[in-house]
Amino acid sequence: MISKENFETVCEDGVKLNGILIIPETPKAVIQFNCGTGTKKEVYLAFLNYLAESGYLCCLWDYRGSGNSSTENLGECDFTFSDYGTKDMPAIKKYLNEKFPDLPFLIVAHSAGGQQVGFMDDLDDIKGVINFAVSSGYYPNMPFKYRIKAYLYFYIFTPLSVLIAGYVKAKQFGLMENLPKKVVYEWRDWLEKENYFFDKNFYGKTVPIGHFKNFKFPIHTYWTTDDTISNEKNTKLFWNNIRSEKEISYTRLTPKEFGLKKIDHFGFFRKIMKDKLWYDVVTRLNKLIK
Repeated sequence: MISKENFETVCEDGVKLNGILIIPETPKAVIQFNCGTGTKKEVYLAFLNYLAESGYLCCLWDYRGSGNSSTENLGECDFTFSDYGTKDMPAIKKYLNEKFPDLPFLIVAHSAGGQQVGFMDDLDDIKGVINFAVSSGYYPNMPFKYRIKAYLYFYIFTPLSVLIAGYVKAKQFGLMENLPKKVVYEWRDWLEKENYFFDKNFYGKTVPIGHFKNFKFPIHTYWTTDDTISNEKNTKLFWNNIRSEKEISYTRLTPKEFGLKKIDHFGFFRKIMKDKLWYDVVTRLNKLIK
């Protein structure tokens, strides 16, 4: 029996975050699921329902200024992209630790949701992290057609939208959730550099050093050969900057092994992945809490 419960929590700076708890009858661990940037969180529901059916209490939530955590004055807010890791992720973890203090704690993350885990101030009780498509997003390593789309979004659509609306009004065009301008501008700056926010222009200057060089838990990352963003080159670029006392491992996926034409950046969460990929994820989670 799976139940769902809406919740709200407050960050240290007073910003409210909203999300959903997906609760199995007898949970064996709690999972903080960190979404990708500007992603409608409902795309993850089938996957998280599967994890809940396997005994994992899952927390699905929206970053500040996005989805159900958006504000009425999106054009006036001062939110940045790095706030996701420095303020939002810690607030969710604190909420879950206080509400479920006796359950083992895990993080499962997609894209930016895994990139910024190292910005969190409290990582002490994390048993492990499982990632999907967590990488740098360096433009020149993207396929040409997708690179053009990215340039159009970041350098034409974004400034025009900010000029007219005061924020990146992308939802009505089916691009992604609406986002505060500083979130997209900081994201754009990172994407211009091979090493993303580890570049000397940002790391330890505009973003904190964090815990990226001294994680104390195992990390596993799934990536797919046809991902337009988190391809092999960008995956290597990002993880070259990460260190942990425990194992950092990877699974390379191909669309062919799932009988698919493509997986790309979001295909991990399609129901067709259930019997093979999702089963493998649960197996890894079970090992982390033994």
